Amino acid sequence: MTKSDTENLVTYQRDGHIGIITLNRPGKRNALNPVVWNVLNAAIGQAEEDGEARVILLRGEGKSFCAGLDLSSENELFSAVGKAPDASQKVWFFKEVRKTQDIHTRLERISMPTIALIHGHCLGAGLELVLCCDIRLCSQETLFAFPEAKLGFITDVGGLQRLPRVVGKGYAREIAFRGHRFDARRAQAINLVNDVFPDKETLDIKGREMAEEIAGNPPLAVQGAKEVLLFDEEAGLEESLEYNAARSSMIVPSEDLLEAVSAYIQKRKGEFKGA
Repeated sequence: MTKSDTENLVTYQRDGHIGIITLNRPGKRNALNPVVWNVLNAAIGQAEEDGEARVILLRGEGKSFCAGLDLSSENELFSAVGKAPDASQKVWFFKEVRKTQDIHTRLERISMPTIALIHGHCLGAGLELVLCCDIRLCSQETLFAFPEAKLGFITDVGGLQRLPRVVGKGYAREIAFRGHRFDARRAQAINLVNDVFPDKETLDIKGREMAEEIAGNPPLAVQGAKEVLLFDEEAGLEESLEYNAARSSMIVPSEDLLEAVSAYIQKRKGEFKGA
């Protein structure tokens, strides 16, 4: 595989104020391995450095969003599992898992809102990836699972930490212990996804509409709200309230705030600069 081929495994582009990260390995149903994760990390970095992006869409090319971990021999992470275990191998595996965890956390903590557009399959590491996004939308044919329990290993790049926050402890345990596949209707019923659409085309349209709506809001306010929400997940109530007050005071007053109030009174669309 050439350097160009590797770089295209995950792509980043921007359309207006909307950044788009695309898993681009359709022949493998966008299965993940260390090479793909490294390119994903680079794409997240591009999004972070793009001063014009206000919302990020995460999508998958082809028939599936992501089939999970690449189980083929070309995945050094998985092929190592079949070798006789020794201490050095266990240390290497631990470091690889931690590095991948950091990539997922980097996506979760990116300053702008993220929307996952999910279709086809969203399994294992793919499900762990979308749990890092702020909003999850899917098409009705989508199947979800943490199949690791059936394969003899543990979900390990953040899914077991993030899933209970989204669906609650009971549903999270069921999904982790059974390893079964469940459909979009069930995913919506347990609040794993925000909305379900009849097909991928509608999913793409509605996801874009939501992204444009968010991008049209004052970015300082939107990004500030995300920071507070992330902080609240890791802090106690009083600590979070204090941070909320401090973070709010950072953007009051601002040009965007004055413009937002003026636009609201005048019943027009605001023009925001992020200042």
